[in-house]
Amino acid sequence: MDELLIGITVGGCFVLIFGIIGAVMLFKYFQDKKKSEESQSWSSAAGRITESYVRREETMDSDGYTTSSYYPEVRYDYEFLGSEYKGDKIAFGSKIGDSQKKAHERLTQYPVEKNVIVYYDPNNAEDAVLERKMSGKTMLIVGIIFAIIALCTACVGGIVAVASFLA
Repeated sequence: MDELLIGITVGGCFVLIFGIIGAVMLFKYFQDKKKSEESQSWSSAAGRITESYVRREETMDSDGYTTSSYYPEVRYDYEFLGSEYKGDKIAFGSKIGDSQKKAHERLTQYPVEKNVIVYYDPNNAEDAVLERKMSGKTMLIVGIIFAIIALCTACVGGIVAVASFLA
């Protein structure tokens, strides 16, 4: 019986952790999606690219192997009602690392000194993007996977617990 309680506790923690991570990721995705939809009616302003570069980030796995991810980074200035603002978002959604080639390809449309159209929230002019779209569905897919793992673990744990009590 003690092993069952330990198993339920460990399984419950697993379900809770995966469930919370999945829920947070899904919430963030749908929040960004809503903002992307709202941005279709945002105001626009003339802007200028001030920085455009690829940021490299290295991560090391437990075996000591290093993996590099590349992120396109853009900084721009724009003006609204006589005030100057700075922005750094290309599109809505989380930044996902990519290959060096793809990151550089993404930046070809945003060279330094290029004049661009900046879309900004008229209620919060500091909230701005260059593209009124989502940058990807990674948060949605990973969030769904985490939620399914949590749900399946909860179901299996529930079946095992009921079977143990009936035995």
